[in-house]
Amino acid sequence: MSASDTVHQTVVAGGPDDLLTVRHLRVSGSNRLVGRAVAAAALDIYGAGAGPHPSVDRTVQRARRRWFAAQHPVLAERIVGMADVFGVAPDDDAWDLGRLGPVEIPAGCSAVFHPGGRTANGHGLLGRNFDFPTGTYSEIVGRPPTPGEGRLAADPWVLEIRPDHGHATVVVGIMDMMGGMDGINEAGLAVTLLADNESVAAEPSVVPQVGLSEQQVVRYLLEACRDVEEAKQALLLAKQYYVFVPCHFLVADRAGRSFVWEYSPGHNRECIVEGPAGRPMVCTNHLLHRWPDPAQLPRDPGSAGTAAYTYDRWRALDSQVSRTAVVDARDLRGHLDAVRFVHPVPGVRTLWQSVYDLDEAALEISFFTSDDGGRSRYTEPLRFALNDA
Repeated sequence: MSASDTVHQTVVAGGPDDLLTVRHLRVSGSNRLVGRAVAAAALDIYGAGAGPHPSVDRTVQRARRRWFAAQHPVLAERIVGMADVFGVAPDDDAWDLGRLGPVEIPAGCSAVFHPGGRTANGHGLLGRNFDFPTGTYSEIVGRPPTPGEGRLAADPWVLEIRPDHGHATVVVGIMDMMGGMDGINEAGLAVTLLADNESVAAEPSVVPQVGLSEQQVVRYLLEACRDVEEAKQALLLAKQYYVFVPCHFLVADRAGRSFVWEYSPGHNRECIVEGPAGRPMVCTNHLLHRWPDPAQLPRDPGSAGTAAYTYDRWRALDSQVSRTAVVDARDLRGHLDAVRFVHPVPGVRTLWQSVYDLDEAALEISFFTSDDGGRSRYTEPLRFALNDA
């Protein structure tokens, strides 16, 4: 390690008595060093579940390595560092080194972007609720329980990476530590992933394919792009697939531009839904390109209040943001609070609530810890800022 290389890991929220234990890993240095540090952290969190994962198809694995080398060189370099930790050759097609974690499952969520012209301090603000089941993987997919199996959502992480070359990023996620659920880079580009609940004929790959999986899209955009125009081009050029469930992505930059990237239900058409000029953009778990007129959105049968299904959550969040002409971070948290999954909703919680300030390249995030005394408890917002000294 050079004098400028640093690796620091700490628990920032939760613990053994809470649902979550949240870790913050900060790494500065070469991408090979980043790969080593993140692989070591994944081993600490997931044990043998971190990897290396045996390759299912060596032909596909060889093509994956070639695709990463040509289209995602940052990850290709980090894979070399991961191989150092696992004691395998980075070009050995017997191993899948493109992911770090046991499984990859996106989740139902709510998000809204306010351009700077709509905020009290003139900064673009992106807020999101990350909603996720609280059970084990076996419970979530309906399999028989595995002895000693822990909750799938038990170990969220915040990865702050400052590479020698490329964009510094803060990314939040669970499971695949080479991917992410939402994040921001130093250029003020923010990305958040949301499940697509309308593509009912989903055909998940289950195993990795060539290109970018759901969670890898988030990190790829943050590490390759400065603004939404670059992000659009990157998405149009990138090969994409989904391991578990189709997703769409809200992308925004500090210039106030935003769009949602999504596929048609048959996954054969790529759709860019532009954010309304100077207005907030709201996204939940239905395909925005299918509903250009929000007044035509269907009702959610059996919906239990505002924190329930995608159409009702969209309407509730849109109503909240429309009533406030100028918002600040506190207002935005209040709007998102109205559509959180909290006690007594069974089986799912809003695990974290993120508010990104795109001008400051900063994140304030509050994590769920437990249900206590008839209410869901969250941490005070924790701040992570790429441009702070």
